[in-house]
Amino acid sequence: MTPSDRTLSTADVDDVFEALADWRRRAVCHYFARDDLTATDVKTLATAISNQRDASTAGVADTSPSTIQTQLEEEHLPVLHRIGLIDYDERSGAVKYWGSPTVEKWANHAQAVTQRTDF
Repeated sequence: MTPSDRTLSTADVDDVFEALADWRRRAVCHYFARDDLTATDVKTLATAISNQRDASTAGVADTSPSTIQTQLEEEHLPVLHRIGLIDYDERSGAVKYWGSPTVEKWANHAQAVTQRTDF
């Protein structure tokens, strides 16, 4: 898939919600969107996500960088790659973010909702 093939701004609703269904995948989107970043390596990404402590990680037993890195490599980055939100090279650990206004909007909404206590 080439960058011109990626049309996540008009993504299927299922893909958007699959991308955001887990706090680690939402954290990946926030990591890139927050600082307008487009590329990093999985180790740097895992460390940044591990350092984020918010309501979405409450009750999570292990948020160490090594645990997050393993979870990203084995499950979450392949999901985001399949959807077309990122390119992930398993051999080098390189992660390239293509961005999606739709995904970023819903990720921000999910973050705001998880921080609320008045449900």
